[in-house]
Amino acid sequence: MEPAATTPPEPRRSRLEPAARRAQIVAAAADVFRGRDPATVRFDEVASAAGVSRSLVYAYFGDRGELVAAVYLHSLSGLDADLSSLLADAPVDEARLGSVVRHFLELADQNADSWRLFAAAGAVTHPVVEAARRERCQRIADAWGGGPAERLLARGVIGMLEAAATEWIAHRPCSLDHAAMLLTSALWNGVGKLPRTPAR
Repeated sequence: MEPAATTPPEPRRSRLEPAARRAQIVAAAADVFRGRDPATVRFDEVASAAGVSRSLVYAYFGDRGELVAAVYLHSLSGLDADLSSLLADAPVDEARLGSVVRHFLELADQNADSWRLFAAAGAVTHPVVEAARRERCQRIADAWGGGPAERLLARGVIGMLEAAATEWIAHRPCSLDHAAMLLTSALWNGVGKLPRTPAR
């Protein structure tokens, strides 16, 4: 007589440090959000993708805005790393600036379905995102002196790139290469030095 079959025990969920578990949930949420309106994504979908309970997602992210903000920042992490590297040494050269501008446009292009929806879902105005944006602007400002006027200029640079990426995604008026060249030229040389179309 054969021994009765036994049900194998369920695999024990691995214990992760809080920071690692949070990062796991954010990465899973980024995959779930891809190509969708974040407002339609349910916490249980994110929990299933991350292999955790819905209550754990709520424990780390108290509301949808905080989760979307975390995904927004996750998607910009590579850009922040590039920007930090660019500004680590002076002087900043035009080729390196161009690579950051291009990376920004590529990031927007890769997330075209949800790029504007992040803003619509409140991610850009969420306190977590605002804090990261202030830090990013301050890094740029520090390269120019770090004062209030430099922070104003830095915020303008970030705003220009975000608005330009949104416009480019919506209308595709030119190639990504050409868009990156125009924006890099504007930032490097100043808008006043851009070629002007003769008045008709």
